Amino acid sequence: MTKTKKTLTKSGRLSRANLMKRLDIVLLIVFPLASIFLSLQFGLNYLYSTLLFYGLPAAWLSIRTPRRVTKVLIFSLILAVPLAIFADYISIVSKAWIIPQTAFGFRVLGVVPVEDFILSFLSYYSIVIFYEHFLDKGKPEVIDKRMKYLILPLLACLLGFFVILLVSPQSLAIRYAYLWFGLILAIVPITAVLYQFPKLLSKYLKTAAYFMPVAMLNEFVALRLRHWVFPSNGYFVGWVKILGYSMPFEEFFFWIILSTIAILSFYEFFDDDRK
Repeated sequence: MTKTKKTLTKSGRLSRANLMKRLDIVLLIVFPLASIFLSLQFGLNYLYSTLLFYGLPAAWLSIRTPRRVTKVLIFSLILAVPLAIFADYISIVSKAWIIPQTAFGFRVLGVVPVEDFILSFLSYYSIVIFYEHFLDKGKPEVIDKRMKYLILPLLACLLGFFVILLVSPQSLAIRYAYLWFGLILAIVPITAVLYQFPKLLSKYLKTAAYFMPVAMLNEFVALRLRHWVFPSNGYFVGWVKILGYSMPFEEFFFWIILSTIAILSFYEFFDDDRK
């Protein structure tokens, strides 16, 4: 009798777990579709559109994976904030892209809109919490010891950036800035991590299979509503045209295709178990 009760209880738990997994899939399909509809229907600005595209999955997956929230939150802030300061500043003054409007009354350093920080953080966070929820049950430590090897270079880059900003700000306008950042922040970490841990690729691709379409849909909405603009006099390798929307090759290749894999490479190498 006791054995029967245990079997029924276990069966009930499995049924509930399967139901929640199905709900995960349904909601993660609905979220980007709802984001497109609401953004276009109401002409939502950069801030609200970002909160829909990346905030919705981030919030739901946080509820579903509460034990990983603190770890993923800290990692995402450590990576997103410094990059949004120096990488976005340099990219904007180098005319890699332009943000015509901001919902806030100021821009960081007079150049970078606050929305860039929100987009960076939420996109990084949603990618990693998705990865943790569906594909990875890595180290329980909130901060891995290797994180110091990520934090120190980022602080060094910030320090160097501010020194140049004070001494020779015009030097921060770099030709082909998007290409250089893509090579350094995407190609290098992806190649280095996958060379050492090739088994990670399958998990990376499964995560990218969701976030690549999300990034593409968000891109279409952003271009249509002019959340960001790519100037014709910017320095790009080339242009890609999809469904009538034109974007630099760098945007398509580094942001839409490779960003998910790059973020997970940083995460696995510096803050997880590399398994």
